Amino acid sequence: MGLPRHTALLSLAWTFFCISDASAVKRTVKANPVKFLIVSAPKQGKVSYMRIQHVSLRGDGRNGDAGEVEDLITSGLTHPQGLAVDELRQQLLIADPGQKKILSFPMIVGDGTIRVGPYTVLASGPEARWVSIDAIGNVFFSDEPKNQILKISRSQVLKGNSTPEVVYDGASLAQVSAPGGIAIDSFHAYWVNKQVGSQVGSVVRAGETPDATSLESSVLPLARNTDKSYGVCLALNNVFFTQPETTLFGVKKTGGSVVPVSQRFTNPRGCVWDGDGTVYVADRGSNAVFSLAANMQELGEAQITRVADVEDAFGVAVFSGASRHAAALMIGIALLAQVVGAQLWQ
Repeated sequence: MGLPRHTALLSLAWTFFCISDASAVKRTVKANPVKFLIVSAPKQGKVSYMRIQHVSLRGDGRNGDAGEVEDLITSGLTHPQGLAVDELRQQLLIADPGQKKILSFPMIVGDGTIRVGPYTVLASGPEARWVSIDAIGNVFFSDEPKNQILKISRSQVLKGNSTPEVVYDGASLAQVSAPGGIAIDSFHAYWVNKQVGSQVGSVVRAGETPDATSLESSVLPLARNTDKSYGVCLALNNVFFTQPETTLFGVKKTGGSVVPVSQRFTNPRGCVWDGDGTVYVADRGSNAVFSLAANMQELGEAQITRVADVEDAFGVAVFSGASRHAAALMIGIALLAQVVGAQLWQ
């Protein structure tokens, strides 16, 4: 009989951690001191990036010196919205509902810069506006018009199979109601709803690999405070989600009180955790990306800082620029922190 999924992931994370030591982590950080913030601009049909300095593994939310905003992709896109990064394969995933495709671009790291190679089509057909990927490479995305949460498994990605599987369908599950942003943590899928969220769930948590015979038992609304939300991102045991105007909310992965983390945005859209101590939020109305400290054990109001000027900023992602070996090491450590954090803070 196989290990339970939770135990297996913990064992995997612990293995990754044990084969590393303090010096290995230091070498990883020293060899890869730079991360990149990637931002989509739907109206312009382009994607930009900015170098951000990796400071430490302490999770203190500090940012070092940043570079200028540079163009990354200026052609071949129609209406790019949601972004995600496959760190292990060093691929940038772009949800482009204008083409009804999810595109995958290989990323090549230079001296403090990145560029992309020719893309492949990861998924075709669904009108995906948001996309996310788990630590091992399973891709999840939402189709708002069809009320669906879909998945392309890692094995499908490697085989070039672009036919997605419907995991959750609004036709049979009320908690899928014009789904918007989506996030994955290797145990659960989290999505926000853009219709009647105050009834069915503003933010919903569901099993990543549910039993098809008991879907409803794996679904849990974490918040019912608003009808319409846009983006969602995860930072350790916290779930952050954005509103059409002004507000970023936070709630624990286990549910509980919903807290306004900041009400100083204009039109916040996508958000992303950098894996350390910072969350970045794209503010379409302000034509900017803001940062805030995300390593809070108790949710509360946070100060926001404008870090980049990007016209029509919508989707955001962070790419570490690490080698595949280093990425595997850091993902293992992140998995361990995720499992331990979930046990300590639930």
